[in-house]
Amino acid sequence: MRGAPYAIYALLDPGDPNQFSEPGPFDGTPFYVGQSCKIEDRIAAHLRSSQHLTADSRLVHRHIAWLLGIGRLPRVAILDTAQTRSQSLMAELRWGQHMLRAGFELANNSSDFAKLMSVSELEFWLDHSRAQMLASDAIREDIAIVHTCTCGHEDRWIDPAEHALFRTQRLRLTRIAAETRKCPGCGNDCEWRLDDWNLLKAFGARPGNGGRRENPN
Repeated sequence: MRGAPYAIYALLDPGDPNQFSEPGPFDGTPFYVGQSCKIEDRIAAHLRSSQHLTADSRLVHRHIAWLLGIGRLPRVAILDTAQTRSQSLMAELRWGQHMLRAGFELANNSSDFAKLMSVSELEFWLDHSRAQMLASDAIREDIAIVHTCTCGHEDRWIDPAEHALFRTQRLRLTRIAAETRKCPGCGNDCEWRLDDWNLLKAFGARPGNGGRRENPN
């Protein structure tokens, strides 16, 4: 993976070896696009889940189980690499949309992901996916949670590093945002978004309660 921590990959149906198929850009037919920072563990998890199907099993695992049932072992193609979680999510979405436009059907869990999206839908999907990011990934990317009070009180910057220090490794930004959402001025739930400290500093923003970074000015 050339030193990049994240891999964007496709799972491929190798096809019936006894039937002729037209040459294509992949060694098989793509049916799933994903991304991971631990690609070998991720593929192993796909195969394990496909052998223990339940009523809640994902579509991709059902498809893998079907392939295994007819004697086909799925192939893996590394499509791209990325340095950060955000870049990896964007590359995953870009490749997914590329596959759909090329006529391939995807067994991704999200029904939104497995369809061609408008620009607004793409932005919403990316925002939603980044909000599910692990705090550890957000810290590496220098991401902050910014709370904006609907009553007009000062914005607050929340540093995931302060909340992740003594917490589970699976702590997600959505959990931190929910725990810090109450405005200390009025007690209402704030609206929140993700931003980065460098960008906030560039625009001269000042951290309110909950942000440990020094005043950028």
